[in-house]
Amino acid sequence: MRFNQFSYYPVTNQQALQELSVLGFKLDLSASEKEQFKAFVSTCFFNYKNTDYPLTTVAVDKETDLLTFFNSDRELTAEIFYTVAFQLLGFSYLLDFEDGLAFHKETAFPIVFGDLIDNFYQLLNTRTKKGNTLIDQLVSDGLIPEDNNYHYFNGKSLATFNTNNVIREVVYVETRVDSDKDGLPDLIKLNIIRPAYNGKIPAVMTASPYHQGTNDKASDKALYKMEAELEVKEPHEITLENPTLDLVEPVGDAGLVSEAEEKHGVGVSCSVPCDYFLPRGFANIYVSGLGTKDSQGLMTNGDYRQVEAYKNVIDWLNGRCRAFTDHSRKRQVKADWSNGKVATTGLSYLGTMSNGLATTGVEGLEVIIAEAGISSWYNYYRENGLVTSPGGYPGEDFDSLDELTYSRNLLAGDYIRGNEAHKASIEELKINLDRKTGDYNQFWHDRNYLLNAKKVKAEVVFTHGSQDWNVKPLHVYQMFNALPSHINKHLFYHNGAHVYMNNWQSIDFRESMNALLTQKLLGQNTDYQLPKVVWQDNTAPQTWMSLEDFGNQVEHKTFSLGTEEAVIENHYQDSDFEKFGKTYQTFNNELYQGKVNQITIDLPVTEDLHINGRVKLNLRLKSSANKGLLSAQLLELGQKKYLQPYPGVVSVRTIDNGRYHMLENLCELPFSPNAQRVITKGYLNLQNRHDLLKIEEVKPDEWMEFQFELQPTIYKLKEGDTLRLVLYTTDFEITVRDNTDYQLTVDLAKSSLEIPDQK
Repeated sequence: MRFNQFSYYPVTNQQALQELSVLGFKLDLSASEKEQFKAFVSTCFFNYKNTDYPLTTVAVDKETDLLTFFNSDRELTAEIFYTVAFQLLGFSYLLDFEDGLAFHKETAFPIVFGDLIDNFYQLLNTRTKKGNTLIDQLVSDGLIPEDNNYHYFNGKSLATFNTNNVIREVVYVETRVDSDKDGLPDLIKLNIIRPAYNGKIPAVMTASPYHQGTNDKASDKALYKMEAELEVKEPHEITLENPTLDLVEPVGDAGLVSEAEEKHGVGVSCSVPCDYFLPRGFANIYVSGLGTKDSQGLMTNGDYRQVEAYKNVIDWLNGRCRAFTDHSRKRQVKADWSNGKVATTGLSYLGTMSNGLATTGVEGLEVIIAEAGISSWYNYYRENGLVTSPGGYPGEDFDSLDELTYSRNLLAGDYIRGNEAHKASIEELKINLDRKTGDYNQFWHDRNYLLNAKKVKAEVVFTHGSQDWNVKPLHVYQMFNALPSHINKHLFYHNGAHVYMNNWQSIDFRESMNALLTQKLLGQNTDYQLPKVVWQDNTAPQTWMSLEDFGNQVEHKTFSLGTEEAVIENHYQDSDFEKFGKTYQTFNNELYQGKVNQITIDLPVTEDLHINGRVKLNLRLKSSANKGLLSAQLLELGQKKYLQPYPGVVSVRTIDNGRYHMLENLCELPFSPNAQRVITKGYLNLQNRHDLLKIEEVKPDEWMEFQFELQPTIYKLKEGDTLRLVLYTTDFEITVRDNTDYQLTVDLAKSSLEIPDQK
């Protein structure tokens, strides 16, 4: 294990003493350091009336236990402090480590022995072997009671709210949209879980169209075959209009009642981040939105009608919209428990809706935690003028996602009443998404949150993985750089795939979010500051560092691609084409082994490089036909250890979200051997070689010169490493599968690879 601490901020000794005293750590400054150390450690064993026994279970060296040490004349040293501190954090002496000083160095332990008060304070804020901070572990064990009141330590709310006796209620928020055009504002169901508290509390909101269930059968039926010829498009320029949103007014009068009438069961919670915040005094609210089970309207995937409906939940929490007790709309209920401050959280579609909500500038949205979220839906289902699929889901398009998330059809009565309108909506959707050309159009323009990034007022936290080929890194890169300069923005950029990172051993992500939300939603005036970019170093296990920016590098390193011309054949034999179509993983494996139709260029790295931004290909290329698609991947080549894209379990059900509430696995990205590692990739329709909005002619056998930007990333390379650039046509996982007999010829002598270098 290595320690990477981003949730802790230093305080004065006076403040530390005061916070320690409130928790029961009574330290006599007139006593010796050894006596202070004994008082601190004994308090950590608060569950024992007589602490002699637990003190004997801790060792200071291979011959002496802690009780014996306290009864001796020996002085407290750095080695003894570290040896004991690691044991308090759950590490086994003589099993996990033998030398406290060496283990301190090996793990990058953040505490420097010296000022004991500061040492004790920081130790309580340091994560244990199990994944909780020491103070959270002690609170979970009962250090302070579950009194349903707020308690803070180092600017973070502690788990002192009872989660076994929470308030569970359902309301139906009246939105400002009428997606089904029935003349009434659509109602959406809101599930609320909140601790019992005599006062107003903030909310952590999960906006997820999956929450009420998904229609997997309908979605599977809507998948497309990727086998299709690449469309030859007429040259033209695409024109667009500014997206508009038609809002509706509230309808009818409703009497006010004091509380919700509908309750929900314990199985509603679906968000681990929210489970963490519930015992810390934050309400959890879950909303599926338009077109989902128990709500009204049609699924409008990704557009601002969908976003507006979610926004109206925040409006209701701030008294600007109504919510009813049921679908009759006769009785309304107010969120009189809410302090009006909201954070959003969640991965993938959930993070996407966080992005969309932020761009509305809605008052009350203080923080978004957008994890692997989409910033422009075009870049999810299309790329550079190509029909593509999200990584791992060949054949999926917007209509199959619509079928998946339109969960109203899971209720037979709603199916009877609404399916005809849903089918008509799907048919219109199929036309608008334009699977034929892959062009950007008004449909995609209406689902581009980057257009409204300037409206963002909330503090923004992103997480994203360099190996996320589902929601590709371009999404977070563009959103991060589109935000107004005055906005506080942060990015956790890891080396995983499309995954959560809240339960990783190497980083205190949950605690960092606690510090931020306590500051922004609970009004604690702290000095906590989160770095702009927190990046997981790919060259070593469990290593994180802070950076000032994502992209925008001044320095660049250029590699020549060769001295001759090279050819990529597009056509495969029927047997190979069928084989790759059945299992795209087989294609990927053979691609990395240089066995498919490809140009493979190995480039030696002659100096240390730190890629930060978008790698660019400057290409001179021609096609034998009047069309062509180009795929590119940049790899680090060589058998060695790399961070793997999916977390492995370090220990089972050990990380505690509250008071033994929703124990989950402690995980980490494995650092294990492989033959290569993908750094970045990209896909391009040659008819869109200069501009997404400009469709150009491809003249057979005529040279074209253009720049091709790959997906942005952050990645370190060392002198002596090898880069491998792979150029090919069809990607059997991502692009349409065109088996036309044509060739691309690349003039390697007049082509180059340009890398943005972090200095």
